[in-house]
Amino acid sequence: MAYEALYTRGRPKTLSHLIGQEHISNALARAISSNRLSHAYLLVGTRGTGKTSTARLLAKAMNCERVHDAQNSGRPLEKKEIPCNKCDACRNFDSSPDNVEFDAASNRSVEDVTRLLSTAYLAPLRARVKTFIIDEVHMLSFEAVNSILKLIEEPPPNVAFFLATTEINKVPMTIRSRCQVLNFRLIPQATIAPYLLKLAGRLNVTLQEDAAKKIARLAEGSMRDALTYLDQCYAMADKEITLENVNETLGLISDESLDEIILAVKAKDRAAVGRAITGAFRSGLSANIIAESLITRLRDIEFDMLDKGEKNFAELDKIIDALRQATGEMYGSGIPDIILEMTLMKLAAPVQNFVAMPTVQNSAPRENLDAGQKIFYDVINSLRGEDKGLDSISDQAVVMNFAGDELTLGFKSSAVAGIFNKYHKQIEQGATQVAGRAIKVSVVVDNNLPPAVFKNMSELERSNLAGAMKILNASDAAKIND
Repeated sequence: MAYEALYTRGRPKTLSHLIGQEHISNALARAISSNRLSHAYLLVGTRGTGKTSTARLLAKAMNCERVHDAQNSGRPLEKKEIPCNKCDACRNFDSSPDNVEFDAASNRSVEDVTRLLSTAYLAPLRARVKTFIIDEVHMLSFEAVNSILKLIEEPPPNVAFFLATTEINKVPMTIRSRCQVLNFRLIPQATIAPYLLKLAGRLNVTLQEDAAKKIARLAEGSMRDALTYLDQCYAMADKEITLENVNETLGLISDESLDEIILAVKAKDRAAVGRAITGAFRSGLSANIIAESLITRLRDIEFDMLDKGEKNFAELDKIIDALRQATGEMYGSGIPDIILEMTLMKLAAPVQNFVAMPTVQNSAPRENLDAGQKIFYDVINSLRGEDKGLDSISDQAVVMNFAGDELTLGFKSSAVAGIFNKYHKQIEQGATQVAGRAIKVSVVVDNNLPPAVFKNMSELERSNLAGAMKILNASDAAKIND
């Protein structure tokens, strides 16, 4: 006899075997016990969560002789009794002509659906209820959906429909409104792992707990995927399935290799990062798989830290954010390996991603600068309008210092300072007249000076003006009003 895959051997035989969907199995058990089953069900959920298996259990229970006897006698049924799997109807269910199953993904035209449902109006040959299980119903064409709509709306006697889909948003509302909807949840890892350990015991193979947890995490809520992974490891292993076997069989990177990369990044050791990532690439894994595995491992580390009461996640969050961004860049790129390597290298020796505006440190007290600025701007205001060249140049001057009788002005470029020298004597005379004593004016050039209009403003005024320049895309603050 040919080998039977675990995901077929592991299919639930009764409602009590439906793992991770207790909210559905409990509700269906009550409905069956009280004989309040609907003629149409829409089973919704991601892959491998038990939609088709539940549809088969329901279809079998509708024809189960022991279930029917319990309903007639008013005896409440337990989940492990639904269905009994012992009566003739249950044993012959898979070969019964009254049970029709088809995949809408490959039979999506109106002709396919019409042919498959052509017997709906005929009485069942052997069973009490004729059942139709349609998988991936959202794949049906518009015309095919309309062809089954009338059947669901006004069903013939003793006919039941079970429609399964992974994308309920693609199922027309006309269908949804005529069905009872069963929402299947993702199965938690904490539920999948113990089931795998129990199943491995029946197979007479030892499954290590950390290996079971790794498979459960890879399954992402799908029991079928978990059984497929276990089946693959079971075929390759001897009498024990270890975490190393799982990583090797499924082509995964070990936690030790991931921890080596993470520790090297946290230690800011670029050489160690290079060695660790090179070793990971030598295992034959793609950059995308390594990056996603790193993110998953960092997530596990953070949850372990939470369990220990630690709260400092800033560094790990920074690494996760950088890897998430790199993962997006790698898809479709011709150099994913280099993108991952450079991301890790930058994390090991981060570079500031901003340039702070240079500031001029003034040794003079603030009151001296205020006095110097008052003298200078009083002079400029008194001369304003007499010479347009002076008006333009004076706006670019910064009062650097005012000590004793010397006023120091700064300019960002030597060219502007040279032009200002034409008015040097005129400014000195004006300053002497304003101050009431002889004032000497000196000029310095400093390329790191901030804009003059910024320098001589208060913090609030400077912030407002900077915002205006950004909004108006203006490079010269003096031209904002133009």
